[in-house]
Amino acid sequence: MANYGTTGTLGVDVYGTDQDDEQHRLGTTVRAADNQVLIYVYANEAIAAGTGVELGASFTASASAGGELTALYAIASGEFGWVIKSDLTVQS
Repeated sequence: MANYGTTGTLGVDVYGTDQDDEQHRLGTTVRAADNQVLIYVYANEAIAAGTGVELGASFTASASAGGELTALYAIASGEFGWVIKSDLTVQS
């Protein structure tokens, strides 16, 4: 499970408590300690943890039945958070 960024981006706290404040530029991507790629998004509806995510214009996220993105944790409507891009893991 992704737990913290490893790409040198300052201030990345994947499970941060201030998700209602925009902390990073929308669309920021970081590689996590478990080699997954995370994308910073704005939820335009409530998204449950582990739910598929669809990105719209300007990195707005909504729940989806599937796809290549997954919510790392529950994100309330109107909040910012990180989603996992499942097809971009690092090969060692």
